[in-house]
Amino acid sequence: MSELKRIRISIKGIVQGVGFRPTTYRYAQEFNLSGFVMNTAEGVTIEVEGLEQSLNSFLKKLQEHPPKLAKITNIVTEHIAPICETDFLIITSKDIGNKETEISPDICVCEDCVKDIFDPKNRRYLYPFTNCTNCGPRFSIIKDRPYDRAKTSMLGFKMCPDCEKEYNDPNNRRFHAQPNACPKCGPELILLNAKGVFSLGNLALNNLIDKIKKGGICAIKGIGGFNIACDPNNKETVRRLRKLKDRPSKSFAMMMKDIETVKRVCIVSKAEELLLLSHAAPVVIMRKKDHVLDHISPDNNYYGVMLPYTPLHKILFNSFDTLIMTSANKRDEPIVINDEEINDLLDVGFFDFALTNNREIVNRCDDSIVTVVDNETMLIRRARGYVPTAINVKGAVSTNNLSLGSDLKNTFAIKTGEKVYLSQYIGDLEDDRNYEYQKEEIDIFTKLLNFKVSDINTDAHPLYQNNEKSYKKIYHHHAHAISAMAEHGLLGEKVLAIVCDGTGYGTDGNIWGFEFLDIYNDYRKFDRAAHLKYFYLPGGEKAVIEIDRIARVLMKEEVSISINCPKTSSLGRLFDGVTSICGLLHKVSYEAKAAILLQQRAENFNKTRFTNPKYRVLWIADELDFDPMIQGMQDDIKDSVSIEEIAYKFHIWVVDAIIEFIKDRPVEEKIVFSGGCFQNILLCKLLKQKLIDNGFKKVYFNNIVPTNDGAISFGQAMF
Repeated sequence: MSELKRIRISIKGIVQGVGFRPTTYRYAQEFNLSGFVMNTAEGVTIEVEGLEQSLNSFLKKLQEHPPKLAKITNIVTEHIAPICETDFLIITSKDIGNKETEISPDICVCEDCVKDIFDPKNRRYLYPFTNCTNCGPRFSIIKDRPYDRAKTSMLGFKMCPDCEKEYNDPNNRRFHAQPNACPKCGPELILLNAKGVFSLGNLALNNLIDKIKKGGICAIKGIGGFNIACDPNNKETVRRLRKLKDRPSKSFAMMMKDIETVKRVCIVSKAEELLLLSHAAPVVIMRKKDHVLDHISPDNNYYGVMLPYTPLHKILFNSFDTLIMTSANKRDEPIVINDEEINDLLDVGFFDFALTNNREIVNRCDDSIVTVVDNETMLIRRARGYVPTAINVKGAVSTNNLSLGSDLKNTFAIKTGEKVYLSQYIGDLEDDRNYEYQKEEIDIFTKLLNFKVSDINTDAHPLYQNNEKSYKKIYHHHAHAISAMAEHGLLGEKVLAIVCDGTGYGTDGNIWGFEFLDIYNDYRKFDRAAHLKYFYLPGGEKAVIEIDRIARVLMKEEVSISINCPKTSSLGRLFDGVTSICGLLHKVSYEAKAAILLQQRAENFNKTRFTNPKYRVLWIADELDFDPMIQGMQDDIKDSVSIEEIAYKFHIWVVDAIIEFIKDRPVEEKIVFSGGCFQNILLCKLLKQKLIDNGFKKVYFNNIVPTNDGAISFGQAMF
């Protein structure tokens, strides 16, 4: 008789709340093994006993075919003494060891649950909180680890006998699904208006649908916060929403019924379709095909669209094809997550009704936003569906730290060894409410990760919110560069970084923004190899809003230069000035509006030849001189050249300037690009093609962290 053997398996990664234990149970049964599986603070611990061949087969299958939502980052096995058990058990979780197990992000509703929802014979028929181990809320409801119901906002919902039976059955897909519930025992819909509770349950949803169809503006509680929903085809309603949100022309995200509906309105690539249908279900920025909804996105050639990602959304879209679905908040404030905040907005008439429920949102989390450039995913906002998945960084130093990011598009990051936990999008810290939101989330993350804060990194800008003397100051564009290097495993290698954005404090005290940085094997050091020629910002921050001030400086018109006229080398500010010179806009109502308008016009240029020559690129030593370009632009305007052609030629000039600087460098050199200017899809496409044409193949852009300032904390964490 063959000798029995026993092994202990310790697994780390995203292994809780994803069906790992029932999968382990089924595999153990398949290979006739005894033992147990349990959750711990560190991950999952398994002990299995049986014949050696069966143990090997079990381990192989577990590694090659884990649950589809699991992400294994580490497996350690050790042989221990057999104890001659007969059964394999799933045992109670133990809160032992360091809190190392990763937390699953919130996952969009799965197809099996959708079938349950729309089956009239199913006890969850039209129940908007249906979920299983393959889908549903995770990060948004967790309070502590290990991920068990008692440590989530489901604690107050005692399961009915039917749900408890599912929850305790290892062969059921709802086995230990922590948010498991049904109409008898789970959360309930509540419709509020300014006077209080209006209706409950299915009636609440029906009342909401009726109000939206009649032109109402309503808030709907999702997984990570409330969204505002209304009919995008009702232009009067959209005008009212723009006034309420103080958003005169900025795009609104939309939710559409299904992929077929999206394809009627947008040009959808295969990569974009996969993102729309992914577990994260982000907002995807796609080129317009049908322009009937141009008033939703008037400043650009794209729509931001997502598919229904919760059971409630699926049920709601039985009655609609398309809805505006934007964050429920006043301009620049955090997304609203509870009834107290909602009632404050109802009281002032911010919307007509609010569909809430009695399940608490613990962690507020906006919808994620992504775009695709040449089949490469580029994140614009990293939040629901992605956070708090850890990012593993090859070559990172072993120290741990908290990094506080930048003031704009803030995120923070917690680094433990080679893992970085990047927070959800927080917002602009100029608003005190976002600053408080950041502090709240730091407290939550440090508790979840059992992280003791010691070293703290922050942006070098002396006027930013997080600027304590004891914090280590990291230069803004260096952090941008490192963010791209870190996600592509380039730490410790010689790299040229090209960073283009709107604002960042430089080593000379000026505002940088079109920078060429040489970064060495010790990636914590850099040299500024080149930059855009400095120009003044008359009035400082005023010039960022009143961009005609920049135009006058660029055209060498007489401008009063006072002590409040900082110098800048920013490509973002150059975009602003050029947009004003073109007469498209002289005062902006939201960040990057000028650049977005200029991109739109450039994309609309459809001729094969230019009326006048391209704009001349002039490098004087390590400075890019924009004067010949501005002069060429003024000549074009005098010659009545179309604004579309001028805008396109400006994009070409930026690309040509980059290529001109790097053309004498070896083509095998590694080049990374980062900064908010690379959210410009046209600029990225033109640049990538020109790099290929010139033989540069080792080029890297941010993909899994935003290319904008949402990447700053991630870059800072490497220090």
